[in-house]
Amino acid sequence: MTIVTLYALFGDDFRMLFFSSAADNTFNILTTISLVSFSIELILSCIAKDEYFLGFYFWLDLVSTASLIMDIGWVMDRKGKTKATKATSLARAGRGARIGTKAGRITRVIRLIRLIRIVKLYKNANSVLTKDDTDLIDEN
Repeated sequence: MTIVTLYALFGDDFRMLFFSSAADNTFNILTTISLVSFSIELILSCIAKDEYFLGFYFWLDLVSTASLIMDIGWVMDRKGKTKATKATSLARAGRGARIGTKAGRITRVIRLIRLIRIVKLYKNANSVLTKDDTDLIDEN
């Protein structure tokens, strides 16, 4: 999921910077796979974690997952075939939504970093406890 999160954060930017429009379908497929993966993760988290459903992180994950829909070209092409004035407002709304999307995705990365820090803290505490037990055995 870390790789999928990194793709969700930066994939569309890389597509616009380094690839031609011929690669759009590939990126649309990857974004759809990301959307499905995050949706499955959201459902599994609701099942596995106590007090997750309707909690703060649930809503954060839901909004960030739903915002991936705007990155899928097939969806936006159907919505974008309207009047030119609507296209301009859609572009502005899309930029604003992307900012919100990236903020939501960044929180996922922050959560991952926080989890890594907790694991390090657990390992350090466990090694200290093991060392204290060894010292007690040596004293006896």
